[in-house]
Amino acid sequence: MRKLIAMVLGAAGLALWLAPSLHAGQQQQERQKPSTQFGAQQSTQFGAPAAGSVTAEEKTALQKIMETVDTQERLTLVEQFLAKWPQSSLRGGVYVWASEAYRIQRNYDKAVEYGQQALDLNPRDPFALIFVADSLAEGAVPGQADYQEKLARAEEYARRAAEVLPEILAKGTRRPEMPEEEYAMQQKALEAQPHATLGYIYLRQSDYARAIEELKLATELNQYRPNAFDYLRLGVAQFRQKQYAEAEASLQRCVEIGGPAADKAQSPLASVRRLLQAQQPPGEKKP
Repeated sequence: MRKLIAMVLGAAGLALWLAPSLHAGQQQQERQKPSTQFGAQQSTQFGAPAAGSVTAEEKTALQKIMETVDTQERLTLVEQFLAKWPQSSLRGGVYVWASEAYRIQRNYDKAVEYGQQALDLNPRDPFALIFVADSLAEGAVPGQADYQEKLARAEEYARRAAEVLPEILAKGTRRPEMPEEEYAMQQKALEAQPHATLGYIYLRQSDYARAIEELKLATELNQYRPNAFDYLRLGVAQFRQKQYAEAEASLQRCVEIGGPAADKAQSPLASVRRLLQAQQPPGEKKP
C-alpha cells in the first residue's frame, strides 16, 4: 500500500501538509506523501500548520521519513524527528508513516496507537484512517475477547476513509507531464483501498455477500496496481457463496498477478475447478 500511496501523491505531496490551517468549522486540509498526484496544490483539507511555522529542516526530515523504505530505519527517523520537534505542525504526518511502518512489521497495536495520534490531530486524514482500519482488521484474533470489537472499529475507520478520499482526491491537480488517463487510474486505485479493507473485514465476519460487494468494487477501481490479495479474498468469498465460476475467475486473476497471494490461491482454485467439473453433465466433462 505504501508504494501505491507514494505513487499517487507525488514528490510534491509534502506541500499538502504545509497548507495553512483553518479554524474550527472550516474545511480540514489535504495531505502529504511522495508521488505524483497533487502537484503544487496546497489544499486546506487536512489540519496542517500555519503558514511560516515549519522550518526547511522539518520539511526535509519529514520528506526523508516518507521516502525511507526500510521500516526500522524509518521508525528511527520518526523518533529523531519527535525528539527534536515534539510540537511540530508536521508531526501528524510523522505519526501516519510510523503507523504504516508498524503495520508492515505486523506490530498492529503500535500501528493503531500512532495512527490514532495522527487522527487526534486531524480526524479526516484518509491515510491514517486506512492504516488504522487495516491494522485493526489484521490484528483481530479469532477467539480473543476483542475480536468482534476490533473488526467493528476497523469497519468504522474504513468507512470514514471511503467517505473522505473522493472529496480530497477531487481537489488534486494533475501535473502537466502526467497523462490524464494514468492520473484518473491512480486516483481510483487509492479510492479502492478502504473498500478492500471492508471486504476483508466482512470476509472475516463470514458476511460473504458484503465481502463480495466491497472486494468487487475494490478490484474494479484498482486497475493501476491490481492487488493479488484482493482477488484471493474475493475468490474465497465467492467460493463460500457457491459462486464457483466467479470464484475461479477471481482466483485465476490472483495467480496471474503473482506473489505470495498467488501461492495461497492454488489450493482453492483447484477445489473450485473440481467442483465445476463435477457439475458438468457426464458427456461434457473435460478429461
